[in-house]
Amino acid sequence: MKIYKINLNDDSPSPMKGRFWIKVVIMSISVLIASYLFNFVQISSFTTAIISALVISLLNAFLKPILKLLSAPLILMSFGLFQLFINAFIILLTSYLVADFKVESFSDAFWFSIVITIINFLLEIPEKVQRIKKNFTSQNDNQIKENEEAVEKVATNMLE
Repeated sequence: MKIYKINLNDDSPSPMKGRFWIKVVIMSISVLIASYLFNFVQISSFTTAIISALVISLLNAFLKPILKLLSAPLILMSFGLFQLFINAFIILLTSYLVADFKVESFSDAFWFSIVITIINFLLEIPEKVQRIKKNFTSQNDNQIKENEEAVEKVATNMLE
């Protein structure tokens, strides 16, 4: 019998894990790149980018799952596009919480969240490839051990 696991998380690691801090660094680089590319976001320094990335990451880890659960019907009816509005809300909330991080309007936050998502995706590719390779090799090793055990069982049964 094959067991299927359904993964409902959105790849947001726990703040207690090292991967969370890697994502914060990647997010801060994304925030800096996006703020230099577009005028609708003002960031005063690199420290502000790190603080805003930390706040965005914490909101993504704790608030976003609650918002996704509450707005699940809207997400389903819009085929997932409503998540862009949730991301924009998180950007606006970060703008409210971090003093030197300014986003003027909801539309600016909407476009900024799209740009950050694209930049994040591109910057996270090496880390994701490394994680997939690690998972693949560990699964492959387990499968090899299971196959060897099965071959040994068959061989002993044939000899008996």
